[in-house]
Amino acid sequence: MSSTTSRAADPPAYLRRCFAEGYPRPSCRARRIQQLAVCGMVLDSILNDRDYDSLEPELIADWRAHFAPACARLRESAVAALRRALEGLRTDEPDAAAELDALVQRLAAA
Repeated sequence: MSSTTSRAADPPAYLRRCFAEGYPRPSCRARRIQQLAVCGMVLDSILNDRDYDSLEPELIADWRAHFAPACARLRESAVAALRRALEGLRTDEPDAAAELDALVQRLAAA
């Protein structure tokens, strides 16, 4: 089984690792913030029934049906990781920070 297949087969495990790795080193910051944001969007889709154009609706619907309880347990670590990422983003990229902050607020309220 490839690593891509294993990640798709167990989204809660992949999301847990993503949020546990936390905020990046300065050298990989932009890429890591993007990864955290996408993982946050996936979690938001699953927990809040929110649809994003960039995410496959059928796959997310399947994950909602099968993984919602496991994903709900990731909410706190996701919010913490995204808040840490948001701290440095506020001054560097205020528009991106506003979008990420809205995502954090939705997840925190889930």
